[in-house]
Amino acid sequence: MSDIQPSTVRVAAVQAEGCYFDLEGAVEKTCRLITEAAEKGCDMIAFPEVWIPMYPGWIWQRPIDFEMVSEYMKHSLKRDSPEMRTIQNCALTNNIAVSLGYSENHNNSLYLSQSFIGKDGVIKMHRRKIKPTHAERTIYGDGSGSSLLNVVDEPGLGKVGALSCWEHSQPLLRYHTYSQGEQIHVAAWPPMNYYSSFPEGTALWSQCREGAHNLSTTHAIEGNCFVVLASSFYTQKGVDRMKLGDGKLYHIGGGGCACIIGPDGRKMTQDLGEEEEGLVIADLDFSEILKVKAMLDVHGHYSRPDLLWLGVDYREKKQVRPEVN
Repeated sequence: MSDIQPSTVRVAAVQAEGCYFDLEGAVEKTCRLITEAAEKGCDMIAFPEVWIPMYPGWIWQRPIDFEMVSEYMKHSLKRDSPEMRTIQNCALTNNIAVSLGYSENHNNSLYLSQSFIGKDGVIKMHRRKIKPTHAERTIYGDGSGSSLLNVVDEPGLGKVGALSCWEHSQPLLRYHTYSQGEQIHVAAWPPMNYYSSFPEGTALWSQCREGAHNLSTTHAIEGNCFVVLASSFYTQKGVDRMKLGDGKLYHIGGGGCACIIGPDGRKMTQDLGEEEEGLVIADLDFSEILKVKAMLDVHGHYSRPDLLWLGVDYREKKQVRPEVN
């Protein structure tokens, strides 16, 4: 634990439209939102899943689109790059922590990544989605052992963890995240439309806004933590730009669903409109965590490690490594 443990912190969840195939524009917009959050007194800002350069909705109808994925690769963010350093410097200048979701370009392979940038501008946690969901596997690779170490103890903020989208459906991954003692959890989601937006039988309830909120609420209750749910959305501009109009998923605008959830599962914020940009902000009182832990602590007094336990392999499985006899 850090020496400085706050009793109350202010956090912001981003709900905004991404910059389609525009890395430079995405970095500029990211910094603009970071500055806005800092001006509103926030200690941390959380961005959606692959905020840079926006969620690749076309994969759900065209898993092979060489032209589009090539362009997407060119505008994906490299972890060690001038663009990332611009974002880091913005965090430092504004004295605010940043949880950033982005398509990571590593030697022209893509990963669905999250980095936590401290108030000092240093990347203190980096992870990749351990299993991209369904059609996402057509363009993104898997995370390895180090991606399980997804909680960072940030002075003046507390223990902050992060997962992406349907990683919140993986009970072992969630349990391991709880085990690291997170107090604030960033739930990064892509656009999530209402279930009623789809013709009957064309989408799963769990694929929609209701499912995203349900899974995120479960994480708050089980993890005894605040959940900062960030989400992007599409407008008709994005539908046209990614050629989504003929699909059955991400073929319509909307999908913004940002909110902040308390450790007892209650929603603490008012929803924005589905295509309304803004920062959803809440003040988090850490004494609320103590109240729920007194009743329920699935990794503490409400666990039975003599009966059930979780095994973990933290080793990073690199493509080239020495043979071990």
